Amino acid sequence: MHLRVGSPEGGGVTLTINISVALLIALGLSIGIFLVGGNHEVRAMQALASAEAALATVPDRSSRQSASATAAKWNRALAPVWRVLFKRQPAVEQALVRATALRITLAQRMLPLALFMLTLGVLAGMLRRDRARELVLYSSVTFSYFGKILALCGIAFSAFVALSPFAPPVWTLYPAFGIAAFGAAMCVGNLPPRL
Repeated sequence: MHLRVGSPEGGGVTLTINISVALLIALGLSIGIFLVGGNHEVRAMQALASAEAALATVPDRSSRQSASATAAKWNRALAPVWRVLFKRQPAVEQALVRATALRITLAQRMLPLALFMLTLGVLAGMLRRDRARELVLYSSVTFSYFGKILALCGIAFSAFVALSPFAPPVWTLYPAFGIAAFGAAMCVGNLPPRL
């Protein structure tokens, strides 16, 4: 079976690819705007201060130390990427590497919550879909597609917050998880009863 780009069967793949490309464009634009603008050192220190403030919100001291140690491992992995962009400014490079590493580490710590919320969303959608058979409820393909868009946008926004040192604060991952879970519930709950 061959899927055409415009066919309804291939729509999910095309949507996923489009949102992934939009995520890459957003990452590139945030870094590009940083490179074009002046005061690299000040803006890099602001990004680092934001990430450090997010780390300070971890309540347990041993968890904070564990997160800091994990971020140190990410520092070594990310250093070559930022070194290419800032060859002559080691302070900016170190600040951006540390900010990105802290964001990735904090996002990793929230990953179980994200998966739990997505699972709850899918289960709520399955419950609604099961009840649609018993009651006089109709499935809406439009709502299902809109739910898929919401879920993928929530996931893409979460990846953007985790990977970019210039993204919104880390606490915005919580609403993004909620939006993704709501979208998953809408998507699954409005699928036609017979696929």
